[in-house]
Amino acid sequence: FCVRSLSTPWPHFVAGLTLLAVGVYSARNATGVAGRYIEARLGKPSLVRETSRFTVGEAIKHPIKTVKRLKSKPQDALEGVVLNPTLEERVRDVAIATRNTRQNNGLYRNILMYGPPGTGKTLFAKKLAMHSGMDYAIMTGGDVAPMGRDGVTAMHKVFDWANTSRRGLLLFVDEADAFLRKRSTEKISEDLRATLNAFLYRTGEQSNRFMLVLASNQPEQFDWAINDRIDEIVNFALPGLEERERLVRLYFDRYVLEPATGGRQRMKLAQFDYGKKCSEIAKRAEGMSGREISKLGVAWQAAAYSSEDGVLTEAMIDTRVDDAVKQHRQKMDWLRTEEEAQTKTLTPPPAGGAASSTTGKMGFNLPLGETSQAQEVIAPLLVHKMKQQGDCLPQERTAESQSSPSARLDCEEANRASLEQRAEKKVEKTDSAPKDGTPV
Repeated sequence: FCVRSLSTPWPHFVAGLTLLAVGVYSARNATGVAGRYIEARLGKPSLVRETSRFTVGEAIKHPIKTVKRLKSKPQDALEGVVLNPTLEERVRDVAIATRNTRQNNGLYRNILMYGPPGTGKTLFAKKLAMHSGMDYAIMTGGDVAPMGRDGVTAMHKVFDWANTSRRGLLLFVDEADAFLRKRSTEKISEDLRATLNAFLYRTGEQSNRFMLVLASNQPEQFDWAINDRIDEIVNFALPGLEERERLVRLYFDRYVLEPATGGRQRMKLAQFDYGKKCSEIAKRAEGMSGREISKLGVAWQAAAYSSEDGVLTEAMIDTRVDDAVKQHRQKMDWLRTEEEAQTKTLTPPPAGGAASSTTGKMGFNLPLGETSQAQEVIAPLLVHKMKQQGDCLPQERTAESQSSPSARLDCEEANRASLEQRAEKKVEKTDSAPKDGTPV
């Protein structure tokens, strides 16, 4: 081997080393490209909190769950979702249109869902994806700002990952107003502004790969470019009396009747008119959201589990309802107080009132009550200065001019005499200067 190596011509040796270096470099780049491809297709981005799209790790950990998910059939978009008839009809049309869009490989429409917290926005987004046969991914706007400089890269990874979905992806952004704020008026950091620009760049055109669904409690804070990307707006309002009764019955069955009749859990239910009780609770739960009513069901279940015999009585149900109503009123009082404080801060005081103010050139406000005090302090100084200069005071001039024409002439003569005296003093100072040019 050594003899052959020594007898090898030098150009062949150099060519061999070059080919070896090219091979190592190509293999390393190919490995990086393959890794990024696998990560984009199989790995879940860091901004995605929850997704129905399975990854390799989840498939290995939960093989049975993965098989069931692959064999699952499309569900009703409104199964378990309680809405008023008008809203229910509208969102059903949205679900049918989305499903037909996926089947015909059309362009998805972006949706904004706004309303109070706990009105079913997230639940409907999941049901919409399952009904349409799409995957869903949930991200929250509050996770974007803490990422800082990495926010732009993380945002691009989300959309790269979404574009690799074969079934189509419904990207649900909860609390979207947390980072999609107005760039012109809101004080946002440069990193968050760059992330917002990246989001706008990736959503500039409609896609047949992913569907964007935004949820917000304050949609008026959106940047105008975000509003331009929204195709349909759906308002999820608080449930009415009929919807509240349906919700109470739904969660009473789920958290009370089913565990009590199943026989596997330590829970029993006393005898009383369940239907009448649900109607009474619905009337008392005015203003509550669907989430608050669902927590009522959990509270009833917890009350039964904490009792000695495991029996849930009508009195225990009423006690939990009383507590929930008091807590809801307290939350509303806090919200009302906060809104009143914001209104007082943003509303300018009435003109001419005690709280009126005068805005200065430097941007600060001077109360009108203090303006007169400032004039009282400055006025004597002005009078003293004008007397030293021998000028006629404005107040005296005005009073005299109004009294008689002769007073006005006297004031003018006094001013003229004062000017002559000043001119004579300047001439004396000029004459007193040395003739040899020595500075005084």
